[in-house]
This record gives sequence, structure tokens and C-alpha cells, in this order.
Amino acid sequence: MAGLRTFDAFPKTEEQYKKKSQKGGVSTILTYLFLIFIAYSEFGSYFGGYVDQQYIVDPNLKENVQINLDLFIKMPCEWIDVHARDLSMDVNLVSSELKFEDMPFFIPYDTRINDIKEIVTPELDAILGDAIPAEFREKIDTRMLYDENNPETAEHLPKMDGCHVFGSVSVNRLMGELQFTAKGYGYRNFKRTPMDKINFAHVINELSFGDFYPYIDNPLDSSAKFDKDDPMTAFVYHTYVVPTIFQKMGAEVDTNQYSVAEYRYHKDDNTMSDVGLVPGIFIKYNFESMTVLISDKRLGFLQFIIRLVAIMSFVVYIASWLFVLVDTGLIALLGPKWSLRYQPDVTSHGILEK
Repeated sequence: MAGLRTFDAFPKTEEQYKKKSQKGGVSTILTYLFLIFIAYSEFGSYFGGYVDQQYIVDPNLKENVQINLDLFIKMPCEWIDVHARDLSMDVNLVSSELKFEDMPFFIPYDTRINDIKEIVTPELDAILGDAIPAEFREKIDTRMLYDENNPETAEHLPKMDGCHVFGSVSVNRLMGELQFTAKGYGYRNFKRTPMDKINFAHVINELSFGDFYPYIDNPLDSSAKFDKDDPMTAFVYHTYVVPTIFQKMGAEVDTNQYSVAEYRYHKDDNTMSDVGLVPGIFIKYNFESMTVLISDKRLGFLQFIIRLVAIMSFVVYIASWLFVLVDTGLIALLGPKWSLRYQPDVTSHGILEK
């Protein structure tokens, strides 16, 4: 029985006749380095968290929403009316809620002309850094900045051919439209704008929905539209507003993102009358019922440990199988001397040679 206990039907080569290959040691070192890299990455992800995006039904019941706007229009302020019209056929003259300042019309530097920039979802940290609430300044009489009675400077006064329209307007949270039209066009008015005064070339410095955060960039911010061949153009913007909530470390910013499509209708080609429009700027808006929730989250410590152990175990398992397969392939194709695990010892001798 003692002999059976020591009997080996498949005898192995004794360790004194084996010499381990240096190639296997290199592969082991590379595997360890890769494991250290994975652990470093996972620890960084654990402490840094990850951004989670979800679509949820809008939890807040809102009857009204605020529209923030800042425009330059190439028309004198006295000829501009602003109306808000929605799906309930409620039409309001909102000019009294906005501020109008006469100005020399110009297009600011770094403004996109007749173009809409690419729409991207802003980064969470960027939004939290830029979400500084503000209010529009008070209206000032810009003509007081120039002395019109001084004959020496009167001839150098700029031409007040534009209007600065800015402020916030409260509208019903329904599909609707904000309309900038000339007085006497589209709506009845005791004054009718002369044809030579109508030109709705414009610059949009700000157009946003909800709370006013001037440092958050929106798709139509810093954009200009004009048609030098047809000043009697109707500019139409279709905006689709999606409520978006950003959350990180207890801080929450409730904003509204929107996508936009832009169309133009010209008086000369009869497309304007076909759709029942007049020259002007028309901002159509529609509010989605879904809300995008973007939040910063972190795994629990136990979840992190389980995840780390599972990933590293999987890497070791795959690496060991790859090592065996490559070693077997090298031996089969090139011979035992190319083994990654063992190599023959040329200095060793057999038992009979001792």
C-alpha cells in the first residue's frame, strides 16, 4: 500500500532538470503592470464618480415659463411691436414687459452670421460653473449719451437706425410663438410703419427659457440673420425646449435646453403670404413633457471592491489562458526551445553522464 501511495502513472520532470524561461517572467511583469493600471483607473473612477443621464416625466407642474431675450433689430424702436401667442389662442402684447433702447445697429465681433452653431449637451461641471443667476439691467436713454445740440458734434452723431430689445417675458407653458412685427402689420395699430423703415435684420445675443443664466451658452446666442436683397423678410425659428436638471454634490441647476430649426420667407417669392406671415421675427416654442436628469453619482464602497476584484480576476484569467495558448503554439510551431515557460539547460547533464 505504501508503494501505491507514491505511485505516479504520469511522472513529471523533476524541478532540478527544469530551467524557467525569462520570457515568462517578462509576461508576468507586464500582467502586473496592467493590473496596477486597471486598479489606478478604477480608483480614479470611484473618487471622481460618473455622469448618469436619465429621462423622467417632468415632476414639476408649471403653468408659466420665462423667456429671456436680448436682440439688436435694424429698425427704430418706435415701429416695433412684440406679441406672445399660444395654443389657447391667448394673444398678449408683451412690449411693455421688455425694454427698448435706440441704438446704432451693428453686428458684434465673433457673431455667427446666417448660421446656427452645432448643438451639444454641455458638460456637468461647465453648467454648474456658469449657472450664475442674473437680471437684465434697467433701460437707459441712449440718446442722452450724445449731445445733439452741439453743432461741433452733431454731424458726427451715429445714426440711430437700430433697436436694442431685451428683458424677460412670462408666457403660458404651451406651444406658442413670440412675434416681433412692425406696427400696423399683422395686428391693428393706429400707426403704420413706413415701408422704407421695415428691416428685420437682427442679432440674437441671448435667447433662453426658464431662469436667466447669462453665462450658459445657448444655440441661438451670438447669432445674426439678415437678407440684404430683401429687407421685408420673415425670419422663423422653431425651438423645441427640453427641461434639464443638473445635479452634483447637493447642488442643483434647473435649466431648459432647446434645439432649433430656422426658416425664411421672402415677400418677393410669395411664400410669405402662402403661410400667412408678415415681415418680422417669429420664435416658435414647444415644451417637451420629458425631463433630462443629469447627475453625478458614485458607487458604494462595497460595490467598488466587488467590481475591482471581478475585473482584476477576469484579467488574470484571460492573461493566463492567452499565455498558455501562445506558449503551446510556439512549441508546436518552433520547438521546445521557444517555450515561454521553460527552456532547456545546455549545461545540465543526464543521470548516466554524472
